Amino acid sequence: MPPTTHSDVLWSKIHLAEQRLSAASDRFWNHPQLATLYPSFLIQLHHIVCGGLDLMAFAATRAASLTHDPSAVIAATYLRHHIEEEQDHAGWLLRDIATLGIDPQQVRATPPLPSVISLLGGRYFWIAHAHPVAVFGYLIVLEGSPPLIHQLDEIQRRTQLPPDSFRCLRSHAEDDPAHLADLNRTLDSMPLSPQQSSRIALEAFATIDAVADLLDQLAAPSSAASLAPPVMVATDA
Repeated sequence: MPPTTHSDVLWSKIHLAEQRLSAASDRFWNHPQLATLYPSFLIQLHHIVCGGLDLMAFAATRAASLTHDPSAVIAATYLRHHIEEEQDHAGWLLRDIATLGIDPQQVRATPPLPSVISLLGGRYFWIAHAHPVAVFGYLIVLEGSPPLIHQLDEIQRRTQLPPDSFRCLRSHAEDDPAHLADLNRTLDSMPLSPQQSSRIALEAFATIDAVADLLDQLAAPSSAASLAPPVMVATDA
């Protein structure tokens, strides 16, 4: 049976492209020097979380201005709520990064990689110049592939990094399925035009490419290891 809801249609498209992200994710999380790369991953994730909050606020403001567009009205309501849900995550990441011997000043002084700029900057353009519902393509990819608890347990054992450096990722593993269900329901409640639906799918593809690029950039021999100092491994694992 062909997909019948907006979220079903979107996921049918995402599944055609997600191998790109799966392959990059496998390369990163199975990298032989993952313990060295992981601090840089968390730092870049902190940039994404901080930038993502600003991105959602921009999309919510833009959506709220389109008072005669029912999809925009629904988007603005959802985004305001989701910003509240995500508000503390940047602080959680700083807490986790601190367990690796990296202070907040170092995190903020580390520049975002080009893929992070692409990930966030491209979404701003299409929110501003197409429609704010474009942000849902970004959100559904980031919320749609949460790490599993058992995978994080295995990564922690393999890297021997402090268990507390995985607290924020564990929270996402627990919360993202519910967030994804809420995203799907919100999409399905919108009277999206074909153009809006297409834009969301294109933003999902762009997000897949940017996140895959980020993981590949982090794993590149000359990049990630220089972004953060060496860390102490756990002694009680």
